Amino acid sequence: MNTFFDFFTINLLSSSLRLATPVILAALAAALCNRAGVLNLAIEGEMLWGSFIAIVATYLFRNHTVLGVMHPVLATYLGVFVAMIFGAMMGWFFAWLHTRFRVDLVILSIAINMLASETTVYLMRVLFHQSGTWSDPSIVQLPSYSLPLISRIPMLGKLFSGYNIIVYATWVLAIIMVILFSKTKYGRYLKAVGENPEAARSVGISVKKVQYSALILSGSMACLGGAFLSVGHLTLFTRDMSSGRGWLGNAAALFGFNNPGGSFFAGLFFGIADAVALRLQNVTKIPPYVIQILPYFLTLVILGLVSYKAKLQKSRNSLH
Repeated sequence: MNTFFDFFTINLLSSSLRLATPVILAALAAALCNRAGVLNLAIEGEMLWGSFIAIVATYLFRNHTVLGVMHPVLATYLGVFVAMIFGAMMGWFFAWLHTRFRVDLVILSIAINMLASETTVYLMRVLFHQSGTWSDPSIVQLPSYSLPLISRIPMLGKLFSGYNIIVYATWVLAIIMVILFSKTKYGRYLKAVGENPEAARSVGISVKKVQYSALILSGSMACLGGAFLSVGHLTLFTRDMSSGRGWLGNAAALFGFNNPGGSFFAGLFFGIADAVALRLQNVTKIPPYVIQILPYFLTLVILGLVSYKAKLQKSRNSLH
């Protein structure tokens, strides 16, 4: 028992919450699109763009503003904001291509992911003459904040306090989406459009507007998750920095049955798996590459379980 608690410490759980943040944001973005009936597999590429845009914008605000040198923390916040705006624009472009020209969503997603992977490396070489990793001493990480009351509670203070604004915003966003999906007219519109677009259109619901809004919001959330990686968790950009977190987010949304609450806890599960994998590298002699595949192995297991449950549900429905 002592060995168990020596391994699963408060620090490990705190690290899990931090590592889960980009996956949860990706999961919420995927759940929103899936609920609206638009499969967004470009979240991986959107996260990568978010990482790149956030750190480049932070650098430019810090060193090349019209008003002179900007305060480093303000520059970082503005960099995150620019990344979110860029993500919304990407979501709009995604929706425009799909609704205007009927471009297949899967093909479009693959193209965006490939373009993000190669274009970010190209721009890093052109702008900063680096090919693998880029950073600058003028860039500072998003500051962490202690919650006024919770931080004074011995155990809860260490677990739920001391994070940056993106972590807290992710928790609030999940709660807002739960209310949005279950208690608002927009949530009912999302469900109607996702289940039967023609029926939704026949009762006056604008399918185009609903799908546009879902893709725009999901793009902004995905880029917020990417910004967390480059300026919220680290202060650098590296090639393919999203490192599969967008795909994990899609898997978490499926595991959570496209519900914000379920997607949140599924994303948290992947964060725990990631933190455990990092912890195992320090306390065991298992080869690192074996440990690093743990989250992705769990993804396959979860997708298999979801598929099996859906098959059982379909069989039961056919019997009735």
